[in-house]
Amino acid sequence: MGKEKVSKGGQGVVKNVEILFLTITNREKIMKTILSSIVFLIIISGCATTKPNIENIPTPDTQSVLLTLKTRYDLAETMRTLVNFKLENQGKTNEVRGYLNYAKPDKLSIFVMGPFNEPRVITTVVGESLRMYFVAENELIEDKLTDIVMKTLFNVDLRVSDIRSAIFANPFLDGNTDNLKIESYGNQYMITRPSGQNDYSEEILISAKDTTINKWRIKNASGKLIQEITFSKYRDISGILRPLKAVVYRTDDLTKITIESIDPDVNVKLADDIFELSIPEDAKIYKLSDLKMKEPLSE
Repeated sequence: MGKEKVSKGGQGVVKNVEILFLTITNREKIMKTILSSIVFLIIISGCATTKPNIENIPTPDTQSVLLTLKTRYDLAETMRTLVNFKLENQGKTNEVRGYLNYAKPDKLSIFVMGPFNEPRVITTVVGESLRMYFVAENELIEDKLTDIVMKTLFNVDLRVSDIRSAIFANPFLDGNTDNLKIESYGNQYMITRPSGQNDYSEEILISAKDTTINKWRIKNASGKLIQEITFSKYRDISGILRPLKAVVYRTDDLTKITIESIDPDVNVKLADDIFELSIPEDAKIYKLSDLKMKEPLSE
C-alpha cells in the first residue's frame, strides 16, 4: 500500500464538498454514530392510526404494492449525496456530516469531513467488509460488519441486511414476503408480517396516494414497539421517488438517529476507487473486537 491518505477518487469528493462540519474529537462517538447510521440507514414521530375504513380507499393486493416498490429499486443503480447524521441518546447529541456513495448491490462509502473540509474519517463497506480510517490519528478499524458484531459492540439487535432496505426505503428487499396481510387505514395502507428475528412482528405503513413507505415499525411478541423508522421529504429524483429524511427511534435505549440527504443524485457514474481505501503503511490496525475491552483509542 502506498503512502497516500485517501484514494484519488476520495480526494476528488473531498474537494467538491463545500460545507463546514461539526468536529467530534472522541473517535468512539464518531464510530458509533457512523455505524449506527449505516446499519439503520444507513440511509433516512409516531402517529396514531385510524380505524380501518375499507370503503374509503380500495385495498390493493400485496403483490401490486411490492411490484411498485421493486420497480423503483430496479431503476436506481447508484446514489451519491451529501448527508447529515445525528445520533441522540441519553440527552446527548452527536452530529457529523459527510458524503455518501452507494452502488448496487453492496458497496458503500462515507467521507466524514472536518471544519476545514479536510477528511476526518473515511468509511467503506463492500459486502460484509468494513474499513474505517481515522485520518489524523492514522488508525484503521477493519472487520466484518455482521449482525453478531453489531449486537456485541453496540447492543443493536438488527440485521445488516436492513442497510439496503433502508437506503431504498423498501423493507421488502430482504425477501420476507410470505404471510403478508394488508388493510386500508384512511389515506394509507398497512402491511403486517412476521419479522425475520425472534418472535417480532412488523408494520409497514404506505401512502395510498403514491405507494411510498411512511413508517416501518418492529414490535416484540407482546406488541411493544421496539423500533420505528419514519421516512419523509419524498422527492422525485431522475424519475424515482426518494425520501430525503429518515428518523430511527429505538425504545429500549431511547436512541434517535436522523439521517438527511442533501441534493442526492441517482444513477450517476461512480469511480471504482470511491469504494477503495488506501492508507499509509504505518497505520495502526484494529478489529472492532479490540475496542470492546478498552477505552476509546484516543481522545
